[in-house]
Amino acid sequence: MKKYLLLFIIIFLTTGCISNNKKTEEQTIITNNIEETKEEIIEDIPEEPTYKDENPVIVGIYQKGKLITNLNIPIIDGTDIASFDVYFTNEEDTNDSNTKRNFKKYAANYENINKYKIGFIVSFSTKEEIITKMITTPNDTFILAPYIFNYLYDDIHQPDGTWYSHVEEADVNENTIYSSIKLCAVSDTDKIISPISLTVFTYDTLDDFDENGMYRGNSKYTITINHA
Repeated sequence: MKKYLLLFIIIFLTTGCISNNKKTEEQTIITNNIEETKEEIIEDIPEEPTYKDENPVIVGIYQKGKLITNLNIPIIDGTDIASFDVYFTNEEDTNDSNTKRNFKKYAANYENINKYKIGFIVSFSTKEEIITKMITTPNDTFILAPYIFNYLYDDIHQPDGTWYSHVEEADVNENTIYSSIKLCAVSDTDKIISPISLTVFTYDTLDDFDENGMYRGNSKYTITINHA
């Protein structure tokens, strides 16, 4: 009887070991499969392409043919602050005050220049907040209200020697060029406690703007407008 009991114990232990070993092997296989699946999922997630700005356009802000860096001017409610021309250069003096001639002269230095559009960024601080706005269409005329209105001009597609007004949204087409901008002080400008920063930039596709819709390219030029 003892022999049978001993034999039964040996068989039970042996079977248990085999079963436990089998379970361990199965668990290991399942765990490995899960890890491999996780790795495959991670590998299948496409990486976001790195933004690279290949825009070759050099751009500058001018008045009467001269490159502007800093401007000291009174900022008075109900009056114009200043008008600025945009040329595709950084030459200090164009030796010409005609906006259309200068624009065409420097645009001719680039291939496929018509694919690049012009936009602006205006930034300043008030007593309550920091304001930074991007201007790319006439719809943005009042985006800096109540402090400043901005007006965009297409000086290129105008007959020589004629009077013309700022561009309105109804006037915009694929050939429109915002070759100049005018800033006007409207109201509450005494609450502006910092210089006004004006940046011009050029862009060709939507990838030149970040996830917040702000310009992130390198084709830009900034001036500072100080309240005299």
